[in-house]
Amino acid sequence: MEYLTAIEISKAWNISSRMVAYYCETGRIEGAVKKGKTWFIPSYAEKPADKRHLKKKVKTAADNIMQTELVAEMEKTDTDAVYHTRDVSHHLGFTRETLRYYEEIGLISPKREKYSQYREFDFYDMSHLMAIDFYRKRGFTPIQIKNLLEADNRQEYEEILGEQMDALKNELECLQGMLRQLEKAYDFYDYATANIGRFEVRTMPAYYVRESIDSISSFQEYREKVLNYLNLDSEDILSNMVRAITFDGTGYKGSGMYIVMQHPSDNKENLLLEGGRCLYTTLIADNNDNTLMEKMFVLCHRWAEEHQEAFRGVVYIFIRFVVLEEQTDENYYEVWIPLK
Repeated sequence: MEYLTAIEISKAWNISSRMVAYYCETGRIEGAVKKGKTWFIPSYAEKPADKRHLKKKVKTAADNIMQTELVAEMEKTDTDAVYHTRDVSHHLGFTRETLRYYEEIGLISPKREKYSQYREFDFYDMSHLMAIDFYRKRGFTPIQIKNLLEADNRQEYEEILGEQMDALKNELECLQGMLRQLEKAYDFYDYATANIGRFEVRTMPAYYVRESIDSISSFQEYREKVLNYLNLDSEDILSNMVRAITFDGTGYKGSGMYIVMQHPSDNKENLLLEGGRCLYTTLIADNNDNTLMEKMFVLCHRWAEEHQEAFRGVVYIFIRFVVLEEQTDENYYEVWIPLK
């Protein structure tokens, strides 16, 4: 019998000598013998099949078949499953009340169990609810989502989307306006708390009179003389009212309420509050404190005497912040007293 070395066989089989040695060591070449460190292989031996490639090929095909069957089985299970209200609440987060409302307005139409009449949700119903949630998280109301559902064509669908984007932009602008108002109010609250009763000389901003009423308690005049001049979506009553009090060296003479704005109206002549150089201070008092005016009169005249200043005989009082209480609210006042 003729034998060849591992190196000679490797050249004939077009593989490495190390692979030939591996085949010999694993008993895959019949008749192979080892003498010292050298393997000798019968010349008639056939090259073993490479199980690495064969195994990989068979495994891939089997995996593909198994994966296809598994996916099909999963799809069959998911699409054929029936869910009840408690399942929908648990899996998707919709409350029973929400599902009931959606059904009432025709946004969903779950089937009913034949005998118990319990709602039954299939695969499409679950997917449809997730689609509804998609639009709900983008600011659409259930009625608006129903309008999308009933849109006749893509153009109408896109128009509804555009209207919602415009509405959200407007809402965002309103919220930004509210934020600016709140920041301004909080800044005043922070300042007033730290500087209560402190006097400064400042220049009062220009305020134009929209309308006047007898007093803050003249509620019967509010509809015509207050609300008609306000944007009720963004302007509150207190911030646009100022109490104007006239006085002389002996005390207060009279008072009235003005509805003011910081820009003149385009359609009428506006009275400009007498401002300019003013004594400025802040006060805190509840809305039942009747001694506020007297206290302020004494403090302001004491300051004028100490600083050799004289007043023009009017004081403007704005409410800039309110702390809500159960019995009586606490007002934070901004006070401007024009100086001669």
